[in-house]
Amino acid sequence: MKRRRVLGFTLIELLVVVAIIALLISILLPSLSRARELSKRLVCGANLSGIGKACKIYASPMINPEEVWPIPAFDKTERKSQDGGGIDYCQELEHSSEEPADCSSTPPKRTTASCDETPELSATRALWMLVRAGDVQVKQLICPSSGSSPDPASEIDSYYDFRTIEHISYGYQVPYGPNDTRPSENLDARMAMVADRGPYYGISSPDTYTQQMSDAELSDNSAPAEWKAYNSGNHGGRGQGEGQNVLFQDGHATFERKPIVGVDQDNIYTNMMNNAEKEGRWWGRPPAKTTSYSWYPGEDTFGSTGNTWSSTDTLIFP
Repeated sequence: MKRRRVLGFTLIELLVVVAIIALLISILLPSLSRARELSKRLVCGANLSGIGKACKIYASPMINPEEVWPIPAFDKTERKSQDGGGIDYCQELEHSSEEPADCSSTPPKRTTASCDETPELSATRALWMLVRAGDVQVKQLICPSSGSSPDPASEIDSYYDFRTIEHISYGYQVPYGPNDTRPSENLDARMAMVADRGPYYGISSPDTYTQQMSDAELSDNSAPAEWKAYNSGNHGGRGQGEGQNVLFQDGHATFERKPIVGVDQDNIYTNMMNNAEKEGRWWGRPPAKTTSYSWYPGEDTFGSTGNTWSSTDTLIFP
C-alpha cells in the first residue's frame, strides 16, 4: 500500500510567514499613523474655518456696527497692574458664574488663585462668547491631535470661560490691546486671528524659551525642522510640533510649518519688538507678565514712550 502524504506547513515555513506579516505591519503602521494624523489635521483646520465663519457673522455690520470680533468686557483704564507690568494672560482657568454688574468699569474676575487680580484676564473668554451665543460647539474648539477634551459644562450660560486650559485647543489674537490690534474686520487680512495654542502656556521661564530662538538665530529661511520647538504642541507634542493650523483675518485657514506667518513674517506667538526689525518679528517677546514693558500686541514696538505700536502685530494666546 502507498503511504498518503500529509499536507501542511513546516515550522520553518510558518516562521517565514510570520516574519513577512510582521515586516508588512512594521511598514504599514507608520503610514497608517501618518494618515491618521493628516486626517486629524484636516479636522482641526475645518474647526478653525468654522470658528472663522462664526467670528465673521458676529462682526456683521447688521449685527455689530463696529464690526469687531468677540472681545470680552474689560476695564480699559486699568490694563496695567500696579507694579507697571502688563496683563498676565491666564494659564490656569476655572469656571466662574459671577459676572460684574458693570463690565465697562470692572473687568471680569476669575476664581483661581493665580488669576484673581484685576489685570489678569484670559484670551479664551472671547472664544467662550461664541459658545454662549450658540455659534460654536465646545467640541469644535478641540483639535483631535491635541489630546484635550471638550468642556463638560452642561449649563453653558452659567459660565464665562472654559473650565481649564485642557478644554480648549486654540489660541486667540489677544483682544485687550490698542484698538487697532483688537480682533475686527478692520485689521490686515493677512493677520493670524486664531490658531493651535502656542508653546508658551504652562512654562515657568518664557523669556529663556524665547532666548533660545535668538541664540539659534532662527529666521524665515530656517528649515521647518529648526522651528519645531517653537510651534504649537498640538501636532507632534510640545517641543516637537510639526506646525499649526492658522485662521487668518480674511477667513481662510491653512497649516503652517513655522510660527512666523503673520504680516511680514511676524511670529504669531510672540510680541513684536526691536523696532519691528526682522529679528524683532521672528523672535519677539513671550506673552507673559512683566514689570519692564507692556504685553499688548504691538505696544511699544517703535519706542517705549507714548502710544506707539504696530497695528499688524499678531499675538495668539494661549
